[in-house]
Amino acid sequence: MQRVLHWLIRHWAVTATLLLLGCGALGYSLAAPAPPREIRIATGTVPDSAYTVAAEAYAQRLQATGFRVRRVPTQGSVANLEMLRARQVDVALVQGGIADPERDAGLESLGAVFAEPVWVFLHADRGLERLADLRGRRVSVGPEGSGTRVLALALLAANGIDATEFEPLPLGGAAAAAALAEGSIDAAILVSASISGGVATLLREGPAQRLVDFAEFAEAYAVRLPFLSVVRLPRGGVSLAADLPDRAHTLLAPVASVVAHQDIHPQVVSLLVGIMQEVHRPRTLFAAEGTFPNALAQDLPMNADAERYYARGRTVLQRWLPFWVAVWVERLLFVLLPVLGLALPLIRFGPALYAWQMETRVWRHYETLRRIEAEAERDPDATARAALRGRLEALEGRVARLALPVNYRRHVFALRRDIAYVRAQLDPAGPGVDAQTR
Repeated sequence: MQRVLHWLIRHWAVTATLLLLGCGALGYSLAAPAPPREIRIATGTVPDSAYTVAAEAYAQRLQATGFRVRRVPTQGSVANLEMLRARQVDVALVQGGIADPERDAGLESLGAVFAEPVWVFLHADRGLERLADLRGRRVSVGPEGSGTRVLALALLAANGIDATEFEPLPLGGAAAAAALAEGSIDAAILVSASISGGVATLLREGPAQRLVDFAEFAEAYAVRLPFLSVVRLPRGGVSLAADLPDRAHTLLAPVASVVAHQDIHPQVVSLLVGIMQEVHRPRTLFAAEGTFPNALAQDLPMNADAERYYARGRTVLQRWLPFWVAVWVERLLFVLLPVLGLALPLIRFGPALYAWQMETRVWRHYETLRRIEAEAERDPDATARAALRGRLEALEGRVARLALPVNYRRHVFALRRDIAYVRAQLDPAGPGVDAQTR
């Protein structure tokens, strides 16, 4: 072991190079891989739906950053979760109350982005006042795979009505509005963050289609369905000119979240959360400016990188550099930091180690010279003296062949003077006579 250490010290340049390469390899192995170049986003099938609009906004900004974005049309939140679990998409919007932490293990939330009010419209002329009156009725609850259907069934179940006690119809949006207007159904339950499509149509139908006000039952619903929050539709919120609606309404709303796999790249998370803030920070009818996105009331665990972003914002590099440049610099720093941590002390002690290495090439010959001198002091006979002189000549030849930088040649000359001194001791007349002769 000592010989190995001695070799490592003697060959410090090789050792330093190996250590630096090892640290660089370690840093590279620990550094996160580069982000993927393609991201698959689940989008809605209705052009003006909040999910489709938001997903398209994300896609356009990701493409502007340099990603390839593949848009995958889906039927809604339930289908989005299924595709996330099957890894058919990377990012999707999911309605609150749909995800299950055990069933959807491995998925994480990147933050809530907007409230999605529940719009319950009833035929005013059929004696219907609230959800509890829908037993035995024909009700539009949204298509299979949609979050609307899951939420509608949960609302009716909270009123003691299971799926066998009414006729659920897979209608949504404009189709549900048309069916309610023509009287082929008794009620329509819609979930929409924007007042457009079927919601806008039914609000403009006037008193024939009555929008349910949840003001008196909001707290009771919140106890039974805690993923619902209370939002207010102000009087004139749809149209001030038409005084639509003609009074304020209290609505119930789940919150939509952006969901991704737990192994999503950390820098993609930072980029996405930044995009979400840009898209969803402005004021809306149901939220003050800056309310969304946020990390509150999530069905799934919050992604740790997203949580850090909400707390601290973007990194300095991401703030000042284009995304892909910041990615490259951050990965390079991750590799170089351990190398620099080792290189600085090596640079500091390198000259001393180099000097020690050069001088050691001379000093190691002193051990041979010391042994020859010790034997010369024992008053050897003529044959032994001749042998010692031969050893001295061989030693002097090896020393003369040493190739050292000019700064260290003085050590060679000093050793040759010492060799001459020992040779003088081997002279039959002794060192003093030799000195007088010279």
